[in-house]
Amino acid sequence: MEPKKVVAISGASSGIGKAAAIHLAQQGYGVAICARRKELLDEIACSVKNAVIFPQQADMTKWDDVQNFIRKTHQEFKKIDVLFNNLGAGIRFTEFEDLTLEEIREGIEVNLTSVLYGCKAVIPIMKSQGRGHIINTTSILGKRARAGLSVYTAGKHGVDGFSRSLFNEVKKYGIKVSVIGPAMVNTRWAEKAGIKTQFTKGKMLEPEDVAHMLQMLIETPDHYTVWSIDLMALTQTIDPL
Repeated sequence: MEPKKVVAISGASSGIGKAAAIHLAQQGYGVAICARRKELLDEIACSVKNAVIFPQQADMTKWDDVQNFIRKTHQEFKKIDVLFNNLGAGIRFTEFEDLTLEEIREGIEVNLTSVLYGCKAVIPIMKSQGRGHIINTTSILGKRARAGLSVYTAGKHGVDGFSRSLFNEVKKYGIKVSVIGPAMVNTRWAEKAGIKTQFTKGKMLEPEDVAHMLQMLIETPDHYTVWSIDLMALTQTIDPL
């Protein structure tokens, strides 16, 4: 059976990307997923029965890997309807002057450069199709700021600003651009950043919540776009909006 649409998802080995891949595959979408850890992608592909999931190892901060992921996805499905640029990571929670140059470089590469590369690789395909939808994961911190997360905040502000500019460039080709900006999500993001959070389950979003919002964006008619979705749990214990 022909899949509803083909969705390419980066950063899909865990968290939001994993939840999105599983949810969309269960809904009948063709899904291509990438991350650095191929074994985790293979587990995801095997976990959903009677679904079309195409796993590929790729580091979205490396241009050759990005090109290869997009090219192989297009070869497999003959089209790419949606690119969900979801790769992102928390950078060590500390004051900016305490970060190493390597941490600064990595923070920008993971949270911003990967998005730029993904868009650059997929736009020619979407132009040739005369349609497409690029959806970039930003954050509440793409519009606000928090001390101790300056580089992460810079990266997510960059994604938001870049996406606005890109939409004005590509809409004439029938390509839509949207951003999803979640507040705290129940993933290992805070742990990896070294943040001791007071959030507990029910006090923050679940990855599946973001996956449902992604599906809503994908299913909007071609003649209009929803530019931005910000979401947070009602019971979240800080008020970032």
